[in-house]
Amino acid sequence: MLEWIVPPDEAGKKLIQFLSQRLEGKYSARYLKRAIEENLCQFNGRTERFASTIIAKGDHIVFKLESTTPIPLKKTHSIDPSRILYEDKDLLIYNKESGINCDKSGILLLLQKYNPALQLIHRLDRDTTGALLLAKSPSVFAKMVEEFKNLRVEKCYVALVDGILEKKHGSIDNYLGKKHIYQGQTIWGEVDKKDGLHAHTDWKKIEEGKRATLLFCYPKTGRTHQIRVHLAGIGHPILGDFQYCKRFNCSYKPPRYLLHAYALSFIHPITGKKIDIEVPLPEDFKVATKELFGNDKFENK
Repeated sequence: MLEWIVPPDEAGKKLIQFLSQRLEGKYSARYLKRAIEENLCQFNGRTERFASTIIAKGDHIVFKLESTTPIPLKKTHSIDPSRILYEDKDLLIYNKESGINCDKSGILLLLQKYNPALQLIHRLDRDTTGALLLAKSPSVFAKMVEEFKNLRVEKCYVALVDGILEKKHGSIDNYLGKKHIYQGQTIWGEVDKKDGLHAHTDWKKIEEGKRATLLFCYPKTGRTHQIRVHLAGIGHPILGDFQYCKRFNCSYKPPRYLLHAYALSFIHPITGKKIDIEVPLPEDFKVATKELFGNDKFENK
């Protein structure tokens, strides 16, 4: 492990530039960027995943490698049959891991190796885990997209947020749109009705303690980053979500933002059968709840 305090004459540089110089050019920019994205860099006590972050005098940078250690390749993902939560001739529900995008080069590419006909009906953000629904034919895909569009699919997420919410439950209703680009990432936020899309999220408190609260979140619409933006907007960002918050009150520092697609409920478009799926918390989420609340058990949604 290497660590530095940024001197005055190096303030204003990009993080990746600083690391490259300190490591004497032993690694390419591509490898350093990959290492940062794989949570190998701490910046002022938090995990930093943006290589283009601008450093300032006095910043504390920790790089979790010895200078002679090769940087590991980006984590490779593969389809684990045990993560298939439900499957029939029309649909498949997969327990998505963190660290993989929902696009043609990410989870869809892997799942199409299992079944080339699969198509994503909805998406989860890169570090969001849990239930992901896919269709096996264009007709089923179209029917399920319509179900989502008409708000007939019930979704429940578990979120671990910063701070203590005073109320036991509540709702967030506004319009969301693109605000700006930061470190190459699109930042979404509340905008005027004419400039955005309607977004509604209900939430219910599960447990609280150590400056953090565990919530059930029920998004009634499906906007980009909706839950993340809504919770940050009421002053309780998801722990680890540095895209929407730079400083947290809670001292716990997870390696990713802690949002989990816990449950899906819908009517099967072909059989008419009610499908109810619940997905246990992933291990890193359990570690966090044990640390903050003393257990990883919580009441049914």
